[in-house]
Amino acid sequence: MNCLYLAEFARTIVAFDEQPVSISYLIRGRRRRYTPDFRFVWQDGREWFVEVKPAEKLNTSENNERFAEIASHFESAGARFVALTEEQICQTHRSQLVRYLLRMRPNDWEPREWPVLSCQDHHSASFAEAAQVLGDPKKVLEALARRDLVCDLHQPLTAQTVVRPFAEADDDALFV
Repeated sequence: MNCLYLAEFARTIVAFDEQPVSISYLIRGRRRRYTPDFRFVWQDGREWFVEVKPAEKLNTSENNERFAEIASHFESAGARFVALTEEQICQTHRSQLVRYLLRMRPNDWEPREWPVLSCQDHHSASFAEAAQVLGDPKKVLEALARRDLVCDLHQPLTAQTVVRPFAEADDDALFV
């Protein structure tokens, strides 16, 4: 479920679904079937097929062989296969903060440009400074929720938290 929260939170993922397709692949002459956990469709047209597993299951020689074949299959179709560990996805503080920010996302959650920092010749500001500029801490939270602004999701949100304008790589960084 945490993976879906991250997909919903990502500004540049335009669609996602669970167990989207089943594929067939060969390993040592045997035909196998595989269904990825998720598919993410990105704004720029990229497509990711995602598998989430416990770390101890992900890094076995059998799964390494399987995932190499599966990755090859998706790459031949112009997509990317991404295998993530539950530990990568289920980071307690980040998961809690993402769920909180999703609840703070306004109904009109379309991303907006946030020129305030660049107008002041800064690329970042503290949460408190951004709240002063915008006139209300809630507006900073809404900007974080829309991903107009980003911060380190692994740290508690405080007045000193550094916020900066969104960059496209910020969404990829949610996963890899």
